[in-house]
Amino acid sequence: MLRFNRMLLATALMVSVYAPPSQAEGYVSDVSAKFTRGFANLFTGIGEVPKNIAYVSDKTNPIAGGPGGLVLGTLHTLGRTATGIFDVITSPLPTDSLVQSEYVWEDFDQPTTYFNFDQ
Repeated sequence: MLRFNRMLLATALMVSVYAPPSQAEGYVSDVSAKFTRGFANLFTGIGEVPKNIAYVSDKTNPIAGGPGGLVLGTLHTLGRTATGIFDVITSPLPTDSLVQSEYVWEDFDQPTTYFNFDQ
């Protein structure tokens, strides 16, 4: 009887900790991608300033692009840094990015958007 109980316990433990490798790899890759994205946005958010100076200069003119892009870039720096902090803290919960583009160097000629619900 004791041998049967040990076998039953061992079987129950093996079944309870089994997870298909495909699901485990997906979770690990999603979590690591979110942590990496958050860490990168935390420290590269300052790249929003030159990005927005160039963007506003292209859309209007270089005279308005300097101060306008500086103000807009400073606001986006705060937003990107805040989303970086949020992504690092909540990295165990794999979710989509709150900021589009995910990194400051992607789509350098496009404006940064937040909470993109249409996708």
